[in-house]
Amino acid sequence: MSRKILFITLITLLFLSVTTATASENVENAETSSSYIVVPSSNTEVGLIDTDAGILTVYDTIRQGETNLHGKYVGTGLTLLVVDLNWGDSTDSLRLKIYTPSGSVLGPYYDSADGAVNGRIRLNIQNSNGIESGTWKYEVYGYRVTGTEGYTI
Repeated sequence: MSRKILFITLITLLFLSVTTATASENVENAETSSSYIVVPSSNTEVGLIDTDAGILTVYDTIRQGETNLHGKYVGTGLTLLVVDLNWGDSTDSLRLKIYTPSGSVLGPYYDSADGAVNGRIRLNIQNSNGIESGTWKYEVYGYRVTGTEGYTI
């Protein structure tokens, strides 16, 4: 009987430690230090935002292990910034990091960051106190690419 109680106690402690570790990991991954909330964006939200609220559309290509950096100046008065990295080939995988003008890093984000694995990362960056004005930088990395992959951002 005491072995059974000991076994149940150990299993319970193991479960609690895993749950606590997962919860603290999720808190660490939250982007609270920069005061931005990053959420998936749906296609139905196009047109709700001024076209200048996101990066201008740029076409580029990338290979395995390569990093490309793109920038967009964002003015004052915005509370929402849309970022849309689209390569359309879900067999390849790109990674996106976003740098605020003051140097805070949002991400990294992968294909599934917007809730679907479809060769696209579409995100809304929100801050009710305002999006920081200045040059936002978008780092695209060829995480798992066969040959050359074209993309727009």
